[in-house]
Amino acid sequence: MAKQEQRETWEDIKEIWGNSSQGEKINFQFSALIKELKANTSQWEKDSIKSDVTKIKSAWKQYKGNVSQWEKDSIAWDLSKISQLFKKFLKKLKRKK
Repeated sequence: MAKQEQRETWEDIKEIWGNSSQGEKINFQFSALIKELKANTSQWEKDSIKSDVTKIKSAWKQYKGNVSQWEKDSIAWDLSKISQLFKKFLKKLKRKK
């Protein structure tokens, strides 16, 4: 259920962004920022980031099995509340247009 809510929320964000009068400007700025970041990142930094991500994924897999049901329920509840608040925010944002 939480994944479906997250998917719907993301679709709402994309719709608002796509319909925004500033949408093209934002897309351009992100594209330019990503190009600049890639151009200024050394191979050592890229390798280091890749290594860190691998370590984080490995640690997460080990940790995931040690999470109690209470923790899982708590996380699910938190995500649900965050999604609900975000949906309210998006609705208010749509109304202001």
